[in-house]
Amino acid sequence: MAFTLPTDASVVIKRATASGFSTELNNVPVTARDMATLGAGKWLNDEVINFYMQLIITRSEKTPTLPRVHAFNTFFYSTLCDKGYARVRRWTRRIKLFDQDLLIVPVHLGVHWCCAVVDFRCKSIVYYDALLGDNPKCLRLLMNYLHEESKDKQGNDFNEDGWSMKCEKEIPRQHNGYDCGVFAIMFAEYLSRDAPLSFSQDNLPFLRRKATYEIATGSLVSLI
Repeated sequence: MAFTLPTDASVVIKRATASGFSTELNNVPVTARDMATLGAGKWLNDEVINFYMQLIITRSEKTPTLPRVHAFNTFFYSTLCDKGYARVRRWTRRIKLFDQDLLIVPVHLGVHWCCAVVDFRCKSIVYYDALLGDNPKCLRLLMNYLHEESKDKQGNDFNEDGWSMKCEKEIPRQHNGYDCGVFAIMFAEYLSRDAPLSFSQDNLPFLRRKATYEIATGSLVSLI
């Protein structure tokens, strides 16, 4: 795989990290202060991750050959976990969740970012943690969410026959304490186009620059 960016990347990235920069996509704003979290050794904040999820959704909507994707923002999982289904019931009032191919759920565990993906095509819920942690609670919580969502939006119980739940271990591995957010958004980006997870810890400096460029330009870069 070629890890390269367009020739204007350095200029765009410099502008995106300068004081006064701001951008917005689907009512999700990002400022220069948020973009600074994409710098080396920084933890990504909610705003950057939420904006990146919107980039993934937008690409899916504009590209019929890619999976149909919906992604929740970073507050969905904690709200569902702490407050229950009733507090997130209206989050899908404008979409038909069960018509999607993939549902992406960013998962924040206090000081660590992970990613869960519901694949309606192959009937699976898979948890991606770059530190290879297990989180059966997350898997079961999302399965229960599908039950509640089906009853509420479709008037019937969700049939989980044939579904699998897994904490994936054969994935790129994080080797420090601060790159988890970048791993999480890259898991989401690759999986949203059915691409193999062909990056590694060594690629993280590039992937931080890539995400900065993508947010600044409002469009995802296709890696060859």
